[in-house]
Amino acid sequence: MGCYAAGQGTSMKSHLAAIALVLLSLPIGALAQTPPPPMEPLRIKNEDLPVYPNELVTTGVRKGDARVAYSVDAAGKVDDCLAVAYTHAEFARAAEGAVWRWKFEPARLRGIPVASTADVIMHFEVQGVVVVRMTVSDTMTARFTSLDVLGTNYRARELRELDRIPALIVATPPDYPLGLIEKGHSGNVTVHFYIDESGAVRLPSADLADDPVLTALAINAMSRWRFEPPKCRGAPVLVRADQLFKFSKPK
Repeated sequence: MGCYAAGQGTSMKSHLAAIALVLLSLPIGALAQTPPPPMEPLRIKNEDLPVYPNELVTTGVRKGDARVAYSVDAAGKVDDCLAVAYTHAEFARAAEGAVWRWKFEPARLRGIPVASTADVIMHFEVQGVVVVRMTVSDTMTARFTSLDVLGTNYRARELRELDRIPALIVATPPDYPLGLIEKGHSGNVTVHFYIDESGAVRLPSADLADDPVLTALAINAMSRWRFEPPKCRGAPVLVRADQLFKFSKPK
């Protein structure tokens, strides 16, 4: 077997890449032959927009926002959806419900359907809903700034805001066959993810520049990790973080 080392929890940076490709569905054999080719991005086939929540109309709330991160599998089906910022919980529920109903053309890597992650901001007004999409060209700085300019009542926290770094409860190591080392697959992969209020890992993804074979191994392992619930001022919160995996030859 090959050797990998995972960075400790205290080394997890508090940011998520702009839009990252999740390669769990791509056969390793197909990737091992060639370097990663250009990607065809995820496309929405239908947009079932949410309805403005009636309970907010009756309380005089005229507008608001919600940001939802989601993952789509290789068949074009949403397999996870998470509100990461919002002004009112009712907007978050409406936005999540809409995304779960969306149908997609999956992202493709060299013509092969792959799973991917993306996010969307929905701006609600009483007369309708405006959907603002983030694209691959968005910079990391722009993405995180937009989480804050919503004037949110709820948002994903940074690690530095927590009472302490969440303790790792379950850590499944990546399966790293020696054959991959012999084919030149070694190096580092940084997996970006959220830890929800229960301590579960949500929406793991990685940078497009990382080795796609190692990315698949790291994400597959990361999806089974579990942490203690992250807390801020004693209350469970959602937090975004990343984890470095180092794949190298055994010493």
